[in-house]
Amino acid sequence: MNILNNLYVILILRVLHLGGGIMWVGSAALYLLLLIPAVRSVQSAGQKFMQAFGPRFGAMMGIVTTVTVLSGALLYARFFAGGISFIWTTGAGFGFTVGAVAALGSYILGTSYFGKMQGRIARLGAEMESAQGAPKPAQIQEMNRLQSSLMKAYQFDFFLLAVAMLAWQSQDICKAYSICK
Repeated sequence: MNILNNLYVILILRVLHLGGGIMWVGSAALYLLLLIPAVRSVQSAGQKFMQAFGPRFGAMMGIVTTVTVLSGALLYARFFAGGISFIWTTGAGFGFTVGAVAALGSYILGTSYFGKMQGRIARLGAEMESAQGAPKPAQIQEMNRLQSSLMKAYQFDFFLLAVAMLAWQSQDICKAYSICK
């Protein structure tokens, strides 16, 4: 693990981690707060846009989030040389741990849920579009249920990212409330 003590390696890891985190949180905010409402307001045109945009966005976010998580894990690993007690005895350890848990939760949600749910919505949308006449009430009900479930997951994901982003402030919180050394 001597390489993790190299100043240049640390600098590169920090740039990757912070840059990736900024892109991750910024993209989540843009997607949840601006893009989804705009897509919903233009209905079928928005669905066509998302069919083209979604796979590209998902691929880019897969790379960004993986680089962010891996660089964060390597930065976090540097602290284990002094023992694991840093997690609960220092403000920085507490903040890094809370941020890591929240970010990993978001990462797992993104890799295991979002793509599958978006795929189900896309398949149902294509099925509804190719059907003769108007969609069946059961299809509309299922689409509404899937979209509602996905929106709740996006909101929870954004909450996790906000926790991860704000966790760096934990050292100040620990000092202010005397809960950490």
